[in-house]
Amino acid sequence: MKRTIDEFLQEDKYLKVLFRKLVDLNTAYATHDLYPYPAKFIPHVVRFFLEKYTRPGDLVFDPFAGSGTLAVEAEITGRNYLLWDLNPFIEILVRAETWRGEVDERGLEADFDYASKFTPAWKNLHYWHPKQFVEVLSRAWGYYHSKPNPLMAVALLKVTKFFSYAELEFPKLHKSKVAIQRVESLLKDNWKERMKDMYREEVSRVARKVREFQSLCKPSRGEVRGGVDVLYENPPEVDSVITSPPYLQAQEYIRSFKLELFWLGYTEDQVRTLGKREIPYNSPPPVEVESKTYKYYLEKVREVNHGHLLRIYTAYFSSLVSFLKKVRARTLGVFVGPVKVRNLRIPIDEILRECLEGEGWVHERTYIDTIVSRRMKRMKENPATGLEEELTPTEHLLVMKRG
Repeated sequence: MKRTIDEFLQEDKYLKVLFRKLVDLNTAYATHDLYPYPAKFIPHVVRFFLEKYTRPGDLVFDPFAGSGTLAVEAEITGRNYLLWDLNPFIEILVRAETWRGEVDERGLEADFDYASKFTPAWKNLHYWHPKQFVEVLSRAWGYYHSKPNPLMAVALLKVTKFFSYAELEFPKLHKSKVAIQRVESLLKDNWKERMKDMYREEVSRVARKVREFQSLCKPSRGEVRGGVDVLYENPPEVDSVITSPPYLQAQEYIRSFKLELFWLGYTEDQVRTLGKREIPYNSPPPVEVESKTYKYYLEKVREVNHGHLLRIYTAYFSSLVSFLKKVRARTLGVFVGPVKVRNLRIPIDEILRECLEGEGWVHERTYIDTIVSRRMKRMKENPATGLEEELTPTEHLLVMKRG
């Protein structure tokens, strides 16, 4: 049952590619790099799928939209789009990324001395920010909440995270020695002026990237919904789906965005509820995963004799299969990698292919892309296992069509 990449490549429907060479794009062009986001969907994959498998005017859907890569690429290529994501931050981020209104840097000035403060309802607020920073940040956020603007939010969030104990290079919200040293250094300097200057620089950067996007975009329509639990939603009928779902044993997604969500006004109860809905830490409905490969690796996972790992494995595939069974589209693209769990490299795309074929889908092709660049800093070991962290060497674009 276990097959190597080379064995797959002997079949016509498996093709080894380098999307970064296949599609001539800069990863950070337009508004793709507007705000740091873990495990981003690179624009090359989305552009390739849109140009090969959709037409201008088609409605394209991403139910695990993350940073909103599809929205930007759809607007630039003239496709219509629908985006869902569990993280409500997507609504503000995508509104900023696809902003078509006037970009007036003077109108985006924030008042760091605003009379009315906004203080997040977060019991750990002072664990992540010194009190001095909170005093000033809460005034700037008070100003934002009095006249919210997505471009202002993106710039202010970047500043807020910099003036915190959060490590900037790890995907999880993590208090590190490096971040503590950064804060201690800031406190010794004229940090309030530094905060204001950084905000102005961020506004200029955001404005520049939005103007670049506006110079490239074509007529299109889009809808974005955050806070969506896909297990309890019926997906709409669309022309195509292109998505990169959470990976097996993914980092805790909502935890990565706690700082942003609290400053945007979400409560601890709201954030806690979102965290419980994360795949694969959720409680999906019982679904039969009809895949020989799934069952083969299920036995291998059982041999590890680790109850939590077994629950993650079964919850992950039950969640994805439960949702994918409801998808209504002509074409489906799923971008995932064969992640390693302990000593097992799990071929997620092959398991999904087998399940989808059982639902009447036809395997069009699998594109095997070698990962050549990573934005986020690597952790030396997996905090859950204590084992050395081995990164996924390839990512696969599985393309299925309705039979």
